[in-house]
Amino acid sequence: MRYLNNKFIKIIAFIAILSIVILNSGCVASDEDNVQGELPTGENNNTADEITDIVQPITNSYSENDSQDTIYAIKGDTIHVKLAENPTTGYSWNLTHSDGLELKEDNYEPKEGTEKLVGAGGFHQWEFEIVDTGEQNISAIYMRPWEEKTGTENTFKLNVIVLEEDELIKGTGTVTYMELEGGFYGIITEDESHYDPINLAEQFRNDGSVVEFVAYPRNDMMSFHMWGQLIEIRTIAQVSK
Repeated sequence: MRYLNNKFIKIIAFIAILSIVILNSGCVASDEDNVQGELPTGENNNTADEITDIVQPITNSYSENDSQDTIYAIKGDTIHVKLAENPTTGYSWNLTHSDGLELKEDNYEPKEGTEKLVGAGGFHQWEFEIVDTGEQNISAIYMRPWEEKTGTENTFKLNVIVLEEDELIKGTGTVTYMELEGGFYGIITEDESHYDPINLAEQFRNDGSVVEFVAYPRNDMMSFHMWGQLIEIRTIAQVSK
């Protein structure tokens, strides 16, 4: 009888273990189903226009780190410049700009939390609306107004290439990983055009994903990839399949 009881207990235990395994398998399948679905649309520095032929104006911000850069834009866009400044030292930014940029705002703001501190610095900020095409520029020099220039002053310069809207490249394409020159991500559009973006954001580097994009042609640059036309993404969004 003792032998039968032990055998019976082993059978019951085996059935219980088998039931747990089956239940766990079912849970794993359920979790996988929940993971699948549409990928989210990317946001931030590459925020996209909706699927439309109308290109919306955008605002881009720049600081000392962007000095000497050449940027691309179209009429109607806004440029925001923010430079560190401490007027209590007598130093200030003397800024000039070309006629194709209309100054909308010019103000100084102390660093947050230092408003009551004597000698604390802050930021000088300017906002421009682009009102004309062609080559535009912003230049600034940091100095005391009563002193002569020495050539050692801190400076800021931003070159702005303003294109006509019809010069932009607009399309829908598939992000494709190319195993050339160490590997890179390109975009192949529906008409089989190949585009090599110089600034494709990390969240869009997914092989096989479909995106809608607006870009500037960068014919002034050369690529080692030798694969497609170089572009600089203006706006981009993932298209739901």
